[in-house]
Amino acid sequence: MEAKLRFPDEVIDVLEKPIEKSLVELIAIGLYRDGKITLRQAADLIGVSIEKMPQILQKHNTYVSYGTEELKEDIAYATSSE
Repeated sequence: MEAKLRFPDEVIDVLEKPIEKSLVELIAIGLYRDGKITLRQAADLIGVSIEKMPQILQKHNTYVSYGTEELKEDIAYATSSE
C-alpha cells in the first residue's frame, strides 16, 4: 500500500532521518505499544535488529513489554533453525 502525505518544510527539516523512515518507525512503535504487533515485527518493519529495539523504543518513551506472544515467537524462531 502506498500513501501520500504533505508536511511543511519546517517539519521535515527537524527530522533526524528521511520522513519515510521516521513515519514507519512511529507507526511500528505505536502498533507495538498498542499490542498489535510483537517486538520482532516492529523491528522487521523498521529494518533493525531486535537487539536495537529497546534503544529505539526508549527514545519514544516506550519500553519493551515481553509477553507470552514474544516468548512463543522467540521459541519458534530459535527452534526453526535446527
